[in-house]
Amino acid sequence: MNSIDERIKRELEAESLDVDKIIGETGDINEMFRAALSGSTGGIVKLVIALATLTGLGVAFCLWKFFGAADLSSQLFWGVWSILAGVSMIGFEIWAWMEINRAATQRAITRLELAIRDKGARLD
Repeated sequence: MNSIDERIKRELEAESLDVDKIIGETGDINEMFRAALSGSTGGIVKLVIALATLTGLGVAFCLWKFFGAADLSSQLFWGVWSILAGVSMIGFEIWAWMEINRAATQRAITRLELAIRDKGARLD
């Protein structure tokens, strides 16, 4: 029984290596990020990352003005703007991570499709 399990395990690992060569995905976060940037929505992902960076700079500026404000009215103004900019930045970052996850999921589905196709070809 143990030898059958080992044969099955070796066969599955060999198939997985074949599929990995076709797809070229290691599962690394850097690879997932590159896949999101080079995918069909890569331009939008780059734009959103740039917007998140600019919004982060805006948050820093608003907080700097908030702590340097002399009266309560100015503090309230810059405080509200820093909160709004922070929430916007969080939204941009969440969208970018969701896009990275979508690209990784799409690659995993493609990997499964290829594995099923190869398995079906062996049965014929």
